[in-house]
Amino acid sequence: MIASPAKAADQALLDILLSNGAIDQAQYNELLSKEALEEADVVNIGFANGSGLNVKSADGAYEVEIGGRLHLDYIDHSFDSRIGKDPISGSQVRRGRIEIDGVFDNNWGYAAEFDYAKNKVAIKDIKLGYETDGGASLYVGHQKQPYSLSLEMSSNDIPFVERSADNYLVATFTDRAIGARYENSGANWFVAAGVFGDAMSNSDTTGDEGWGTSGRLVYSPIIEDERILHLGVRGSYREVDIATPTMQIKDKTTDFSGLSIVNTGALNDAESATLFGPEMAAVWGPLYVFAEHTTTQVGRAAAPDLEFSGWHAAAAWSLTGESRASRYSMSSGEFKGLRPAKNFDWANGGIGAWEIAARYAAIDLNDGNVMGGTEDALSIALNWYPNRSVRIMADWSRVLDTDESNTIRMFAQDMDIFTLRTQWNF
Repeated sequence: MIASPAKAADQALLDILLSNGAIDQAQYNELLSKEALEEADVVNIGFANGSGLNVKSADGAYEVEIGGRLHLDYIDHSFDSRIGKDPISGSQVRRGRIEIDGVFDNNWGYAAEFDYAKNKVAIKDIKLGYETDGGASLYVGHQKQPYSLSLEMSSNDIPFVERSADNYLVATFTDRAIGARYENSGANWFVAAGVFGDAMSNSDTTGDEGWGTSGRLVYSPIIEDERILHLGVRGSYREVDIATPTMQIKDKTTDFSGLSIVNTGALNDAESATLFGPEMAAVWGPLYVFAEHTTTQVGRAAAPDLEFSGWHAAAAWSLTGESRASRYSMSSGEFKGLRPAKNFDWANGGIGAWEIAARYAAIDLNDGNVMGGTEDALSIALNWYPNRSVRIMADWSRVLDTDESNTIRMFAQDMDIFTLRTQWNF
């Protein structure tokens, strides 16, 4: 924060006046008390944690922070389907967001996040809530549903350019939506639960809104300076509008590309979806590992129910020795991004932080009369953090195996995807 020397100077002047006999002790005390009252209205302006702009009242009752992120990507696919459905390669602004959050009247909180990528405005978060002094909170608005560690973590913090393919099995039902979310945490536990409607949309609706509920419980038996053990379970249930019961699960090779390797097609008689599964993560010094598994059961009105599944397991290693243990947040049950021990400095020899990561992911959308396909993929990442606000990322992913049940999956096998990202967050 930017501090003002005014108070110290004023008190020094009062001390001189008192010592010279210009004012007596009663006058001194009265003037000092008046100065303290006036100080309560002082606003401190600075940069929170060296990043976003922060404005805060001196008593801490009111605060606003302005931040944002810019993700610039270049993507290249080595793929030729020979049927005119090639994935798109090229460059894009993956994310261009402005974020505003803060506090008023001590315990009331708010947040708004807008994405300006792709030449349009999308509301990501817009919510209002109350936070108790003990750490519990209740927020209403458009926000994340509590389910997946990978989805709960910010895109600024995950060690890969994109989340794994199995997350499409999750995000289809538990991504951001309008609703109420409750959170609480203790020394080694975190719980979140909520009830939600549908996500915000610019399109006109023809039926009633669907609804769902999600919950996530995390227990961390080890929280030390260099070691973390994170264990979690989660569950979700969602019903679609009976008048328009259409559901579809599909992936995309990248956000830039419209090509889907696995795709259930429209499940026109779907009524509900139930998701459940475990999550785990661990840190040992510079090593960071994490894994998740999800089973998704789709209830249908006039046909047997369906069951799909997906999972991923990953490991990241800090080549420069930084540990994500110091970046673990028990109050949100997630890990924040790596921070360099020494920023990049050409003149003085700082190299920032360097990280390598590997991930294996699988998704299975075959069951009953639905042949959505299977996919196994491997990803390797190299990340450079020059400082806490900038990250340069290079990712290579390969589709190792599919069930080859259609032409796209047949030719997608052994496809390589290369991605470069320049990231700035503040």
